[in-house]
Amino acid sequence: MKKKIAAATAVLMALVLTACSGGFDATKYVNGVLKNIYLGDSTDYRDLVEISEEEAYQEYEQGIEVEADFFLQYYGLDSVSDGVYQQITDMYKEIYSHSKFEVKEAVKNEDDYNVEVLISPIDIIVNSEDDITDAVNEFIETANPDDYADEAAVNDALAQLVIDVIKGNMSNLGYQDQKSIIVKVEKDSSGYYGLADNAVSLLDQDMIAY
Repeated sequence: MKKKIAAATAVLMALVLTACSGGFDATKYVNGVLKNIYLGDSTDYRDLVEISEEEAYQEYEQGIEVEADFFLQYYGLDSVSDGVYQQITDMYKEIYSHSKFEVKEAVKNEDDYNVEVLISPIDIIVNSEDDITDAVNEFIETANPDDYADEAAVNDALAQLVIDVIKGNMSNLGYQDQKSIIVKVEKDSSGYYGLADNAVSLLDQDMIAY
């Protein structure tokens, strides 16, 4: 989880997440950011910041890649082929499309804002763990080493197995109990607002339950 938080922070630092301070609405801003990075809907976000639709989509894609890279770390896979990696990112796009969050009214704190976000963690991964364990155990018992040229081929096979289990359980996707996360929107020296460095990390670690 620490690796995931660090990766999410690194992505955030590369993003354009600032909005002009004139007539600034912190609640609308945070909601726009979350809709972009989790739902791929940049309409509100682009209304608040000077960013193109293509740039906003790149931010969404970067967030998906953070989750895909965490998938590899979580399941102990060093790397996978481009085709399998694409399947992982496609799977997370589908999962993220079910993101459920509610952005509450911002509370001003001197020049900054504190914004409460209520997240309903998606349970598809944690609820698939038993099925994944059973599938992996069966793979270990029945796999023929001669069928795999190298470790990369084994990684692909194991990743594909996990993907298939999760996607097979997608119809049972649900949510854990709602969690409250406070994120800070900060004003910089130029009078522009943006999310605090740890904001996306705080949200990202609870959007999908592991």
